[in-house]
Amino acid sequence: MKDEGYVELICKGFCRFYKEGKEELHCGTYVFLRNNLTAAELHSLLKLFKPPAPEFSKDSAIKEMVCDKCDFLVDGCDFRDNESGPPCGGYAILEKLLS
Repeated sequence: MKDEGYVELICKGFCRFYKEGKEELHCGTYVFLRNNLTAAELHSLLKLFKPPAPEFSKDSAIKEMVCDKCDFLVDGCDFRDNESGPPCGGYAILEKLLS
């Protein structure tokens, strides 16, 4: 089950794939951000900047740190499979943090 604080910040705020009631599903960037930042830290960072649409400048680092370990990569990630869809919600947040 997802933590509501992170759901508000990452999923509802940035993920086009988010659906109410599917909180048992965890994308790689959600897991990475949850494991490395408290919800309060993430909230404070997001108050300092609002991540724009992803520019993919840190894509290779994000792929290595997060996507290669993501359950959705095996199960079907439209972004990684064929770039037919946007990346997950936490992607732009993580990209901004790495910049």
